[in-house]
Amino acid sequence: MAINFNQRCPELMALLRHSGDSIFFKDMDGRFTLVSQAKARRSVVPWEEMIGKTDFDFLPLEEARKCRDDEIFIMETGESLVDKEEELTRRDGTKSWLSVSKFPWQDADGEIIGVIGISRDISRRKKLENHILRMLSIATHDMRAPIVSIALTIKLLASGRFGEVSVSVKQTLSDVFNRMIKLEKIVGEYLTKSSVMHSSEIGRKEILDLREDIIDPILGEFLQEIERGKIQIDNRLGGIPGDKIFVSANKNWLGIVYRNLLSNAIRYTPKGGTIAYGFEDEGNMYRLNVFNNGQPIPAEKKKSIFEMFESEASSGIGLPVIRELVRRHGGDLWCEESPGGHPNFVFTLPKE
Repeated sequence: MAINFNQRCPELMALLRHSGDSIFFKDMDGRFTLVSQAKARRSVVPWEEMIGKTDFDFLPLEEARKCRDDEIFIMETGESLVDKEEELTRRDGTKSWLSVSKFPWQDADGEIIGVIGISRDISRRKKLENHILRMLSIATHDMRAPIVSIALTIKLLASGRFGEVSVSVKQTLSDVFNRMIKLEKIVGEYLTKSSVMHSSEIGRKEILDLREDIIDPILGEFLQEIERGKIQIDNRLGGIPGDKIFVSANKNWLGIVYRNLLSNAIRYTPKGGTIAYGFEDEGNMYRLNVFNNGQPIPAEKKKSIFEMFESEASSGIGLPVIRELVRRHGGDLWCEESPGGHPNFVFTLPKE
């Protein structure tokens, strides 16, 4: 196969020799039929020695199984896998973070005959991301105590502890106090987000009333923004008997998920627009969503919005982190198009 390609497509062979990315072709059984020199170099073997072998010859068993499962899915469904981040162990024991994309390999008749893959080493980027998150963790930790102290001082001022204050001043101090409490919650969220990226454990789960414990309090936090934008809230949970929906989740984490989705919805909803949050019972899972009738998300952005530091309008860690929070609960989060192309963020949570 390698000789055949070399004879028929010298341009491809030149690409495989000089590309800095790992490129490979595999047959239906997962055997390498052609690889780039960069791929062989990262596998610590001459590229000729990779031909006819599989990932099981180069990776630890569990990592090889995951790679094979991905490729079987691609060959069975015809769907591509784009920019999946995974940590793999090389033959010499060193670990590397890779961004991997795999596609169905089709012959001239359109029949799938294997998988084509390309991966790029992103270890340096991951190291930088972790450094930024560590700095964020330190900064938010150091900021939290002074914010709480200032908020308490303002509350004491408003109560007249340091002398009488007029009604108008008391109202102003009350408003400032509420803003400080909101700021403290934001700082707390960033602290949680940074810790999430450094830990594989989920916090303590408890039985929560989705409306009473999560959604209503968060909508209250955004009341001013909602009123200012004349936004209509379409409460699709109202059709549930008793308005009680109980979920087992970490309260802080689930609050972060809804706070982020509702904050984004408010930001991108036009004046006088609509935000809706919904619920469906799908057997073992609950399907939840937050919709807004703002502008559609461009097709090229739909996948990148879940990448770290991708957003130019915010910190760029919101959506990637909340998706990770949902996944650690046993669910998943993605963006769907609704009628009219409006953004609809959907996530699932297991009942137990």
